Amino acid sequence: MKKIIILFFLSFLFNSISFASTESNKKICSGFSKWTEDGEFKQVRESKCMTVDEYNAYLESPDYLCKYYQKSIWKESERAYGKKQYKYTEEKLKKIKDLKEEGKALCDAGNLKEGEAKLIEALTIISFTMMN
Repeated sequence: MKKIIILFFLSFLFNSISFASTESNKKICSGFSKWTEDGEFKQVRESKCMTVDEYNAYLESPDYLCKYYQKSIWKESERAYGKKQYKYTEEKLKKIKDLKEEGKALCDAGNLKEGEAKLIEALTIISFTMMN
């Protein structure tokens, strides 16, 4: 009876270990494709795949917010779609761009908190701009 219990416990232990190792090796992929009106399947954004561990390390990196804020500013104020959505004045666009460049320079120099503050200031301008 003891042998059966020990075998059961060992098999449970080995199954748990193999399950845990496959979970961390799972890949998370992002990308975007769509069908056009012409019936063509078009890739809009290239697919990127990474493991769960790589993704968590990316989220926990010290410069994550600097990169995230820069992408957000680009999407909302520099990309054609963002410009079409908001009622930006030329002064606001220039101020946003200047703040983004200042923030990027500070982040690249290692002054992450100061860089993030400049980027947040640019995002605040975007947030308080009327949409069309």
